Amino acid sequence: MCPDRRMPNDAPRHAGYSLIEMMIALAVMTVVMAVTMTGMSDVVKNNELVLNMTQMNQSLRMGMDLIETDMLQVGSGLPPGHVILIPSGNGSSSIRLPGPPGTNFTTVAGDPDISAVNPQPGRGPVINGHATDVLTVLMADNAFLDVPLTAATASTVDVAPGVVMDTGPDRVTAGQLMMVWKGSATTLLEVTGVSYPQRRITFAGGDALNLNQSAAAAGNLAAVNATAPALLNAAPYNTFITRVRMVTYYLDNTTDPKHPRLVRRINNGAPMTFDNTSGTAVAMDIENLTFRFDINDGNVNPANVEMNAGDLAGTGSCAPSPCNQNQIRKVNIMLGARSANAVNPRARTYHNTLSSQVSFRGMSFIDEYRNSF
Repeated sequence: MCPDRRMPNDAPRHAGYSLIEMMIALAVMTVVMAVTMTGMSDVVKNNELVLNMTQMNQSLRMGMDLIETDMLQVGSGLPPGHVILIPSGNGSSSIRLPGPPGTNFTTVAGDPDISAVNPQPGRGPVINGHATDVLTVLMADNAFLDVPLTAATASTVDVAPGVVMDTGPDRVTAGQLMMVWKGSATTLLEVTGVSYPQRRITFAGGDALNLNQSAAAAGNLAAVNATAPALLNAAPYNTFITRVRMVTYYLDNTTDPKHPRLVRRINNGAPMTFDNTSGTAVAMDIENLTFRFDINDGNVNPANVEMNAGDLAGTGSCAPSPCNQNQIRKVNIMLGARSANAVNPRARTYHNTLSSQVSFRGMSFIDEYRNSF
């Protein structure tokens, strides 16, 4: 048998891959990976879209829910006519109203009272070229309602024995608003101090909202005290105090211009220092806030009234008569939001709007079983 004498270069050629085969395999793999990565990118983008849409809609719902809850209480527990007297006449000055950062809202000079509904159309920040609205509303707090008083001076009142005012979440504290009333005489005050053992509430001058004006000719605590009959310090009492909540809604695009927020503000936030940055953000990336009102004036009963200067002057929706804030019976709310990725120049910005209508039940009905004003 002859030995195998093949030369080394005669070895089998199927021992590996050729360069061409490797290049083809790499090309196929590159195409497959490109398709896979494109699919994964689409999944990530779609997931981001869903998250942004969900966050935007959730923000809208949370903001609208809070507004609706507050609007249902507007005017409740207030006197017939749904107004409270404020300092007026000689020695008085306008009271301050909450608003967005940088604003300085006040009541109109000479106004003798403040209404349960106080619209500020178009006086909020301008966002996307649209001037937003501001709304301040008043309602009584049922946790401290029609509490009898045993004594009162021009700047203090003493609460009747047995009234709990020093414990619990509803205790009386500085910064809260109070309505003192006797018969048809009323006044709105801001608490600046409380002495629990003596059951005494103090309303010192220089308060944040400028409500405590003891030197004013009318609409203050001294005027209520001077109203006949004299205060009775035992049952049957004739002078009472009720806690009032002043709730203001507006947009703030000053704190974070890229993410405007819906702010809910209770009273002022501090008893002695007026601060338009003290509100609580309740929804983020809100870009539009609009309030329109339905009015029952017994004549034209206009709907979707803006309550602008023309409406109040008698040349607008209620012409020939001026629109009256105390005739408002419904509020139409529009809240607009945008997705949080609006600051990303490579991402799409999504927008949505939520609308609602709320009846002011406290402006329509009077509880005949309460103490008569």
